[in-house]
Amino acid sequence: MSFSRIAFILSTAVCALFAQSYQNLTLQNCIEIAKKSSLSLASAKLSEKTAESALTQAKNARLPGLSGSADQDIVNGRPFGENSYFDYLSAISMRLSSSMPIYRGDIAHSINKAEYNKEIAKLKSEAAERILSEQVIRTYMQVWSLIESEASAKAALALSKRMLARDSVLFNAGSYTASDLALAFAQAASDSLNLLQVQSNLTGYFTELRQLLEIPQGTTFSLSPPDSSVNVEKVADYKTLLLQAQENSINKKMDSLSILMADESIGIAKSDRYPKINLNGGLSTGLLWKKPEYGTQLKSLIVYSASLGLIVPIIDWGAAQHRILVEQVAKEDKQIASVSTQKQLENAIEQLVLQVETYRVQWEVSSVQLDAGRLSLEKSVQQHELGMLDISSLVQQQTIFNNSQIKHNQAKYSYLLSKSLLDLQTGNF
Repeated sequence: MSFSRIAFILSTAVCALFAQSYQNLTLQNCIEIAKKSSLSLASAKLSEKTAESALTQAKNARLPGLSGSADQDIVNGRPFGENSYFDYLSAISMRLSSSMPIYRGDIAHSINKAEYNKEIAKLKSEAAERILSEQVIRTYMQVWSLIESEASAKAALALSKRMLARDSVLFNAGSYTASDLALAFAQAASDSLNLLQVQSNLTGYFTELRQLLEIPQGTTFSLSPPDSSVNVEKVADYKTLLLQAQENSINKKMDSLSILMADESIGIAKSDRYPKINLNGGLSTGLLWKKPEYGTQLKSLIVYSASLGLIVPIIDWGAAQHRILVEQVAKEDKQIASVSTQKQLENAIEQLVLQVETYRVQWEVSSVQLDAGRLSLEKSVQQHELGMLDISSLVQQQTIFNNSQIKHNQAKYSYLLSKSLLDLQTGNF
C-alpha cells in the first residue's frame, strides 16, 4: 500500500473521529466541552498565576536583597580652592549593597494575605466555571424545549394541511361553504407561521449553544435528550438543601477568605506604628584614571561595611491611624457583603425549591391534560371526516390541544431547568 493511500486513510479516520466527537451530546458533555474550550475561563486561570507570583514575592521579602552600582565622575575639582583644578573623567567607583529585614511587622501578614488571595483566585475560576455551566444548562434546556415545540408544530401543521385538502375537495363538490374553507386556510396559515417562528427561535438558541461550546461554525453536532424520567420525585426539604448549598457556595468561601484578608491588611497597617530593624552591608572600591597600577588601586581602596539599622516612627500626623481605619472599614464592608451573600443564597434556594415543586405538579397535571386533549382531538378529527363536526369546532379543538401542548412543554422544561440549577447550587449536579 502506497504512502499516499495510508495518509488518506488516516486523515479520513481522524476526520471521522472529529465529526463524531460532537454527536449525541448530553448536558454533562456540553458543560465539559464548554469548560475546556471557553476563552473566558482561560483568562480567569491567568489570574491564578499572578496570585501565585504575588505569594512568592511576599515570601521573598524575608530574604536579603543585593544591588550593585557604578559611578563615573564627569567633573571633579575645587573651583574656589587656593590650588584650584578641574579634572574630567577622573575617577570611577563601584559598590555592592545588601539589606535583610531582621524585624518587620508586616511580612507575616503580607504572606498570609497573599495566600488567601491565591485561594480566592482559584475560587474565582471555579465561580466562572459555575456561571458558564448555568448558561449551558439554560441554553440546552431551551434548545430541547424548542425541539419538542417544533415537533408539535409540525404535527399540527400536517393535520391542518390534511384537513384543508379534504375540505377543499368538499368545497369543490359543493358540500362546504367559502367561510368554512377560509377557516381551514386560516388554521393552516397560522400553524405554518407558528412552525416558522419556532424554527427561527430554535436556530438562534442552537447557535448560542454552539458558541458557548466554542464549536467552529459549520461543524455538525447533535444533542441527547435530557433526563426526563416520568417518575419525578419531590426534592429534599429546604433546610437540607440550604445546608448543601452553603457547603457548596463559592461566594461564601470567597467572602470568608476576604474577611481573613481584611484582618491581615489591618495587621499590615498597624505595623507602621512599630519599629523596623534591618541588617545592611556593603562592599565598595574605586580608582583614579590618571594614576597607574589600577589593580593596586582597586585592592587598596576596597571598603566594606555592616550596620544594624533601627527605624522608629515618631510623628506621622495620624497617617498610620488613617490606614488602620481604612482597613477596618473595608473589613466591615466585607462582613456586610458576607451577610448579603447568605441572604441571597437563602432566597435563591427557597425560590428554586418552590419552582421545582410547582413545575413538578404542573408537569404531572399537564401530562394528563395533554393525553386527554390528544384523545379529544383524534375523536374530533374522526367526527369531522365523517361530517359530524364542522370546521369551526375542529379548529377550536385544535387550539385547545395546541395550548395544552404549550403548557406541558413549559412545565416540563421549567421543571428540568429548575431542578438542574438546584442541583448545581447544592453540588448534586
